[in-house]
Amino acid sequence: MLTQQELILTLLVLVPFLLLPTFIALWRGHLQLLKVITVNLLLLPAFGIGWVIALLMAVTGPGRDGRLN
Repeated sequence: MLTQQELILTLLVLVPFLLLPTFIALWRGHLQLLKVITVNLLLLPAFGIGWVIALLMAVTGPGRDGRLN
């Protein structure tokens, strides 16, 4: 069983990693930011499939200038 300190440390490490697609979309000024956030948060419990889909959406969609990478 994890102690309270170990649990807090684990969450501090995992949460930013799990929200990485959202952070990338925010940084790029993604035109479909709300969709990326929704997919990231709602499909994350589905064995990480949502995280992978959100990451692909965040890095392949058009940024704030309307161009693809």
